Amino acid sequence: MIADERPRASRPKKRRAGGLARGLIQALVPTERTLVTREGFGYFGVMLVLLAAGMLQQINLILLVATTAAGPFVASWFGSRAMLRRLSVLRRSPGYVFAGDPLVVDYTLENGRRRMAALALFLEDQLVSAERGASGAVLTPKVFFPRVVARDRARMRWEGEPPRRGNYRFQNLDLGTRAPFGIVERRVTVPLPESLFVYPRIGRLTRRWFQLQRQTSENRLGRRHDRSAQQEEYHGLRDYRSGDSPRWIHWRTSARRGELMVKEFEQQNEQDLAILIDPWLPRTKVPPEQREAVEQAISFAATVCLETCRRQGRRLVLGWTGPAPGVIQGPASVKLLHELLEQLAVLRPVNEGGLADLIDALPPPTLRDALLIVVGTRPLNLMEEAERSARLNATSARSLMGRVLAFNAAQGELDGLIQFAEEDTRGLLEQRLSTAEADRFTTQDERRRGIFSGEAEDEGVIIEETVSSDGVPAWRARKGGGS
Repeated sequence: MIADERPRASRPKKRRAGGLARGLIQALVPTERTLVTREGFGYFGVMLVLLAAGMLQQINLILLVATTAAGPFVASWFGSRAMLRRLSVLRRSPGYVFAGDPLVVDYTLENGRRRMAALALFLEDQLVSAERGASGAVLTPKVFFPRVVARDRARMRWEGEPPRRGNYRFQNLDLGTRAPFGIVERRVTVPLPESLFVYPRIGRLTRRWFQLQRQTSENRLGRRHDRSAQQEEYHGLRDYRSGDSPRWIHWRTSARRGELMVKEFEQQNEQDLAILIDPWLPRTKVPPEQREAVEQAISFAATVCLETCRRQGRRLVLGWTGPAPGVIQGPASVKLLHELLEQLAVLRPVNEGGLADLIDALPPPTLRDALLIVVGTRPLNLMEEAERSARLNATSARSLMGRVLAFNAAQGELDGLIQFAEEDTRGLLEQRLSTAEADRFTTQDERRRGIFSGEAEDEGVIIEETVSSDGVPAWRARKGGGS
């Protein structure tokens, strides 16, 4: 019996020790605060005036009213504390949001009590910057719950404009109430830290951009089209262009349509792509137009990354200048897209570093074969920057210049390449990625059935290249028939 009683006797001691530890922590770092409201101070002042008047005039009725007035004050002090017991709070926020889109946060309050309803509860949140040197709240979402019955939950939604692009974090939540009389306000701090990335604004690439990219790719691949097409997967048919090999003409479809149609392979779409950003700003006297040019350059790079990651098979490289140039690379995918957008979200303007240092940091396959897109905010002599690079000689520098598309956002060279629409960018992102996946599976299924071969059916199938209203090229298949 003695051996069995020792553990039982030690349990109350452990519980008391745990309670003392929790009490000490709450005393040092209080999670509960009680404040007297402005109305409460006015109420308390009137009560003191009545009490003083009753004592000076020796009128018992006034003293009775003054002492009775203390009842609501005491009831508010203890009632507000009871109102916050057995409540749980949940915040549901997106992991990311695009600049320009509304920020939507859902707050759920659950009442775990058996009988007592929760009345007049409010939630105050804080969104602060996670970057160094930043202080103060950027946003302070607030929601109000008028009544939550026992054993039930309620949900409120807050919607507002997000801050500028960057990395942010939600701090602890404050759950408070002024029930039952509004004299005393009691708050409880609920630890719910979460992170939030505000991605750059996303637009739509115009038809001009796709034409420039296609022309640059064709100029590079023109001499090797015959050899490389044999190693790539068949994609579809397109109109004959000057310089195409006669070996790849699809004669049956050409005869039906009355114009030359050639086979197209995946090789053009799978060319590696490198986006180099030079977010330069002068040290002093920075005009607002220059800052807007930096944001436009970053938005353009983010849009190109999104369009590139729609289809797998390409390798995407993102580089940026600065005192320590950085590079992120990988196969095009949704995971890589979020990594690139997170980096672009925290990218800040610089006044040091150059393109030559960034070229030295690029991987060798990128310098050898990839299409380079240089977006900056200052005039650049690309040939001089390439010759200054320690990894390029004169011959390789000239070869690199044939695969470069350079744009100066400060001079408005991006105005005709990207358009911004008033729509939900997050939904647009999900729609684009899901459409790309559907197109990929549909294309694979049709290839497996041999529809695109032009040989499976007597009437044949014609693949037409179309351009939608937003400038995005697409393929459309129809039966040849007698037309």
